[in-house]
Amino acid sequence: MHGSSTSMRLHCDIVGDIAVIKDAPPDTQLRIAESIMNRNKNVKVVLAQSSPVEGTLRICKFKVVAGENRTFTVHRENGCLFHIDLATVHFSPRLIQERRLVAESARPGECILNMFGGAGTFSIEIAKKWPTKVFNIDINPEAIRLCLRNILANRLRGRVTAVLADAKEATIILFVAWMDRVLLPLPEKSREYLSAAVSALKQRGAIQYYDFIDATKNESPADKMWKRIRLLIDEDRITLSKARIVKSVAPRRYLVSLDLRKS
Repeated sequence: MHGSSTSMRLHCDIVGDIAVIKDAPPDTQLRIAESIMNRNKNVKVVLAQSSPVEGTLRICKFKVVAGENRTFTVHRENGCLFHIDLATVHFSPRLIQERRLVAESARPGECILNMFGGAGTFSIEIAKKWPTKVFNIDINPEAIRLCLRNILANRLRGRVTAVLADAKEATIILFVAWMDRVLLPLPEKSREYLSAAVSALKQRGAIQYYDFIDATKNESPADKMWKRIRLLIDEDRITLSKARIVKSVAPRRYLVSLDLRKS
């Protein structure tokens, strides 16, 4: 089993052979863990998330509830193999469909910049599907170490390049006017890094932009997001090609994706 929950009742994510439970009271965690392992014989570890995703490195804390004492696993998704250490790099199996959609939106021969690449999941799925050149930037050394391992595991040496750096600094120094496509898959930082992403684009290049937005019942989250972003960019150079809601993350709060184009 892969992807999101084993059931809504258990609030469990499966990453490789690790199950992660969230928001369960401490006195129920062992019972829930035993139930998960009984139902899913491939699960060897059950972790409880004990902190939110936080900090510059975007990681959270876990405690082992049942099974083997580890946070490292091998996760298979969309024909790719990922080495993931949940204690050192953020990874959500719930974005499996989004990673597939982003890979399908790329084109053969493109040069692509992933400004918040993590362990390389988006980057590797793109390069696995198309003959492209993808630069995977992250400021987290452990994420880059895992990315390098994943590049080798998926036989993509020369197709994906892992770069340990702050994405804004690296983009301005190394990638100006070079990219056919730029990914901004970290909603918390996307607005701050948008101008650097625009500077990296060739003419007619594309930006895959992700951000959170609150919207009332009568508002379109996608339209509201575009109105906000228009204030940050030169509308004569950047246009909106497509906008969609990726998912609802809380009541009236949404993760929105914008496909922006440089004219």
